Amino acid sequence: MNKAEKAFTTPGPAFLNVISPCPRGWRTPGDQTIALAKEAVQSCYWPLYEVEYGKYKINYKPKGDKKTPVADWMKKQGRFAHLFKPGNEALLEDIQEYIDRKWEELLKKEECL
Repeated sequence: MNKAEKAFTTPGPAFLNVISPCPRGWRTPGDQTIALAKEAVQSCYWPLYEVEYGKYKINYKPKGDKKTPVADWMKKQGRFAHLFKPGNEALLEDIQEYIDRKWEELLKKEECL
């Protein structure tokens, strides 16, 4: 709510990119949407950050072993079932490497400014 209020009261343009789990599209039970959104953040699939005047600020950083593998989050969604079939292990590794690389890039952006 605080980020939305900040965006609404900012003079000029503002952009909010919000994750919104969809039980039907994600093929998950409706009562798991909040937990899935939190796990998306915990796995760094959906990092929480803001950019203000070109300066990056990460609002949440999973601590050490608290960062969960993205496959744990994906496994709970029917839309990713095909990735867990035998022979697709390399795809899951590629996805995790991509998420890790993008997270590191985001960390560097925050440090640089």
